[in-house]
Amino acid sequence: MLDVTARSLDGKELFKARRIYMSQCTDSRGPVMVLGPDKKLGIIRDTTFQPLRVKQEEFQIDLSKKLDLVEVEAAFSYVLRPGDEIPVDKIRRKVEVRDLF
Repeated sequence: MLDVTARSLDGKELFKARRIYMSQCTDSRGPVMVLGPDKKLGIIRDTTFQPLRVKQEEFQIDLSKKLDLVEVEAAFSYVLRPGDEIPVDKIRRKVEVRDLF
């Protein structure tokens, strides 16, 4: 799971998103994802990480006022089951956005 948050330097949250990487399965009765192994009949989408492949993600952050710097944090964790997370890595960077306006 990847959680991305962008904040202004005064700490105000500007953006927050979560992406979950897993194979998504259906019971072939509709588009709703099912979780139980006894109900899974087919994979409808696979967003898992593949070995030895780079995965690139894009996020669009709406900046409604002029800012010079934005602090962006990305936290990656492995989720065994809902509520049981293992932190893997966290990155925090200050990004200059002055020239975007």
